[in-house]
Amino acid sequence: MKTVEIEWRRLVRNGATCARCGDTGAVLRHLVDRLNSQCRPRNVSVMLKEVALGIERLAESNQILIDGQLLEQLQPQIVAGQNDCPSCGELLGHAQACRTLEAAGETHEAPPPWLIRRGICQRAGCC
Repeated sequence: MKTVEIEWRRLVRNGATCARCGDTGAVLRHLVDRLNSQCRPRNVSVMLKEVALGIERLAESNQILIDGQLLEQLQPQIVAGQNDCPSCGELLGHAQACRTLEAAGETHEAPPPWLIRRGICQRAGCC
């Protein structure tokens, strides 16, 4: 069986993460479950690894790697950026800019399911 590994990195402070990362986590968990049921008959499994980051690695927060490659590396039409993240500001006690992805002319604070799915399917070859 072929395994596609999804690594999701997010800031965790005092057991909490920001709303943006929380949204990404919910999407990823649902998507991985769904893809596993769809891809298992084709001998492919999808595994989600969640990596909790400290403040010293904040720049990596909300990154998604698929088999070791960033989502935006797999799909060159995606551009990573940053904007103000009030939720991280609350967690850290000061204003904070966090990761965004721009795709199809829109800026996404949490990557939409279709964007993540496209990257996973590209690697899995089962969709």
